[in-house]
Amino acid sequence: MLKTDIPELVLYFDLEWVPDAEASRKLFNLPPETDEAEAMRKLWEMSPGYSDEVQQPFVKYIFSRVVSIAFLSRKVVYRDGERLLEFTLNSLPKLPVETDDVNEAAIIERFLSIVGQRRPQLVGFNSSESDFQVLIQRGIVNEISAPAFCERPAKNWDSGDYFRRWDNEDHLDLLKLFTGGRMAPRLNDIAKMCGFPGKIDVAGDQVWQLWLDRNISKIVEYNQLDVLNTYLVWLRVVFFTGRLSEDEYAAELSDFRAFLESKAEDPVNSHISQFLSAWDAAI
Repeated sequence: MLKTDIPELVLYFDLEWVPDAEASRKLFNLPPETDEAEAMRKLWEMSPGYSDEVQQPFVKYIFSRVVSIAFLSRKVVYRDGERLLEFTLNSLPKLPVETDDVNEAAIIERFLSIVGQRRPQLVGFNSSESDFQVLIQRGIVNEISAPAFCERPAKNWDSGDYFRRWDNEDHLDLLKLFTGGRMAPRLNDIAKMCGFPGKIDVAGDQVWQLWLDRNISKIVEYNQLDVLNTYLVWLRVVFFTGRLSEDEYAAELSDFRAFLESKAEDPVNSHISQFLSAWDAAI
């Protein structure tokens, strides 16, 4: 199921995006003063699948504005001869969010720079067909240069290739490990079935309204919690494949729980406190 051992640096990531009002104004020659909600509605109306019953259909990635990127790093460190795990949770923009806008180009460029410099294994959920494509398409739209991120090895079988289309563990899309088509589970489904929190008080189809309300903090919190669920599902997968023993799996769960409890002590991370409470209730 997995060919390689767990790398010493893994980055679990997730993006949130909304229909791009400015793209709508350009595409449909809308007056510059057209408000954001109206421009977004026009983009939905002109997208395949729109109907009276489905008024917010899928919008092509090229017309989708990135409003948040969340990422969790799992790093093996050595201190006094002891092997330890170090977790770090980040987002772009950072919490607490102190603006009512998001510089899309800046957050994409920063994330791609981090990935390019550190070259971690990337792990996502449906990321190869969604998040990764959004990053590339919107990076190009925003005139971003990301040479380190775009590097590929000279030989197809060498590691360090985020762009290999098949059997790619440098960019591990967890969804591709499961059944495709209509039988493919959602992240929320598999997280909850595994006894993890899953989604708490926000769903993906609410992000656009949170954006219009300029509740960017709530979007970022939701984004971060999706990343935590992604990590926990990954952990169950690597245990299933034998990459971790039962004792190692239990120890890592305990370490991760301790990391979250430490984060939750900061009032800005009340969403992590909710996540922990939901985890307790699910056990």
